Amino acid sequence: MATIAKKQWRYILLILGFTVWICWDLTQAHNARVGLYQSFFAATDITMKIPAATTVSIVRSTDPSLTNPCPTTDEGITYATITQMVRRAVDLAGGLQGVVRSGDTVLIKPNLVQSDSSGSGGITDVRVVKALVFLVDEIDHGKMAIFVGDGSPRPFTAFEKATGTSQKAWKQLFEVPGYQKLKSEALAAGIDFHLTNLNGNADTDPWPELEYVEVPGGAMADPQGGKYFLHRDVVHADVYITVPVMKIHKDVGFTGALKNQIGLAPSTRYGFNKTTGVLQESRVHKLLHLTQAPYNWQDKEIVDLSMLARVKLAVVDAITCLETDKSPVYTPDSSNIHIANRVKMNTIIAGYDPVAVDHVCCRIMGLNPDDIEHITLAERVGLGTNNPDSITVAGASIGQAKRVFKKAQSWSGLYGQGNRTWLLNGPFPAAGVTDPMNNEFLANEPALAPAPGVAGWTQAVYFTNDQIMLNDYYLSRRQTTVNAVSYAFAYVNAPADQRAELWVGSDEALKVYVNGTAVYNYPGTRSFAGSESYKDTVTITLRKGLNRLLVKAYQNIGNFNFSVNICDVEPNVLYRGNRVWGLKFGTDPGTVNAVAGSPDLPAGSPELLPCYPNPFNPSTTIRYGLPNRSFVILSVFNTLGQQVVCLVQGEREAGYHNVVFDGSSLSSGLYFYRLEACPVERGGAGEFIQTRRLLLVK
Repeated sequence: MATIAKKQWRYILLILGFTVWICWDLTQAHNARVGLYQSFFAATDITMKIPAATTVSIVRSTDPSLTNPCPTTDEGITYATITQMVRRAVDLAGGLQGVVRSGDTVLIKPNLVQSDSSGSGGITDVRVVKALVFLVDEIDHGKMAIFVGDGSPRPFTAFEKATGTSQKAWKQLFEVPGYQKLKSEALAAGIDFHLTNLNGNADTDPWPELEYVEVPGGAMADPQGGKYFLHRDVVHADVYITVPVMKIHKDVGFTGALKNQIGLAPSTRYGFNKTTGVLQESRVHKLLHLTQAPYNWQDKEIVDLSMLARVKLAVVDAITCLETDKSPVYTPDSSNIHIANRVKMNTIIAGYDPVAVDHVCCRIMGLNPDDIEHITLAERVGLGTNNPDSITVAGASIGQAKRVFKKAQSWSGLYGQGNRTWLLNGPFPAAGVTDPMNNEFLANEPALAPAPGVAGWTQAVYFTNDQIMLNDYYLSRRQTTVNAVSYAFAYVNAPADQRAELWVGSDEALKVYVNGTAVYNYPGTRSFAGSESYKDTVTITLRKGLNRLLVKAYQNIGNFNFSVNICDVEPNVLYRGNRVWGLKFGTDPGTVNAVAGSPDLPAGSPELLPCYPNPFNPSTTIRYGLPNRSFVILSVFNTLGQQVVCLVQGEREAGYHNVVFDGSSLSSGLYFYRLEACPVERGGAGEFIQTRRLLLVK
């Protein structure tokens, strides 16, 4: 009997020990998950650094100071004209005297994504870089070492061949756009010039050229651990100049002075492309971008690399740009010579402050800089200013240079940047509640106007993503989110009384109140994951000044996530998704301030602008501006005065508007487009009338 009892006790102890081990293991896994999620949001908003005033210049090919000015749509713009434009843009921005000194090592980084030809819009035009190289050399001829280089994601070196993915020699990326020729010309002129592959110049073993450097002040992209590999030519440069080509980007909104720094991450460490890693080290290092979707680290990686770059000057190539998604057309030898969605601008933008430069570029392209995460985040960490009141524009005005670009037609391409900072209250258990979304877990919920840290509300919580992942936040605090309701609150400061669009998404039931009125109520369950940014858009009314925004979210089996942005009313799908200009989100009513008015409104009266392209086939974009809300009629007529089509008839908000006119059903010839407009309060169109010509050529 004693022996049997001993065996039973041993068996019981074994079971107990195994149970304790399982519990410990699960606890460790849970703690690890909690630690992971804690990196996805901050307990309070990121500290905002005070921006300094700065100047950004805009020089167009029509500038009267140029010896050989030409139209901004001229495909035949010459190097002589581009040289004068670069020189004038740099001078207006403040000049090179305070940037470059004799004896400096200067690194100029263009955007060389692949072996496109210069003028394709896909890469930086070599003529812009050439003009800058010779301008820098004038500081003290032959006494500065000038490097031009990039770390393309497609370097095609022998090192890549070892991985079995080689297609061409690296030199193609320099030869096709003309950078090898630039090297020959610069050396012949006595310039100490170098081309450098920022992935590593040695074909067989480029790694010794790379240094593992720490981001000053801490990294934004947590998975990178605060350190990145960079080529020694970047690390040891005295002066770093970024020279991007201006274009739409399907993931981060647009490419400019800051986005260009992704090219600093060497593909020989991060992979071909840079999100895969390389086989030689078991793909340990990679740029995650959307790899951890819905968490997107790409904008944070851009800011990290920009902090490491220490940009002293940004010169933006807006000679030929790209809109929507890149649409290449290849020649038989596979060298890209044309891209279908090119936008001819013949413009140079320059400035010392890369954040301010990107701010101006966005407004020229018809984007709201507040929608671009890497711009707003770069301002927060002190890389520059995104405040229009701190930016002086020299040369041409933003209104003169403006050419509204078509957006990338993807979830992330359309959606701007939703509100990231919220006050939270909950989660409240909903088990046993028959209708949780119509049950007030907080009394008189439509009237709520909470203060941070009062009555169960959190301090401001900054989420790192457009999708506000409540499940992850509460999990990090070991709070259950199964069958629960949570509230999120923010103030919205609007610059005017106006209609707007609420762009909203969630995976389960969601109710949104604006100033106490329920403007959105989704009762069901759906998939809202990956790179999705929104599900629905609804029209709302904002009042000038502070508005209250309350979100009520329900969680049962989903991810407890939602997203909210407030955008302009824009019926054209090619341009929609911009956050209302000047609108600001915040959690403290005393500190959230809107930008007054709207950007670049016509002065005094409406304005009908030249259409683009013109001549056209088969479609063109007609642009008009309104200084206030007006009743509008926009029509197209033939040479006999007969109306061909009425494109717009109705009320439109103040601001600039774009309308696509499709002439595919018409015959070639001359047509006229006419704008009639009158402020709504005075009733009826016809107070303002303006007509322009357009030519259809088939």
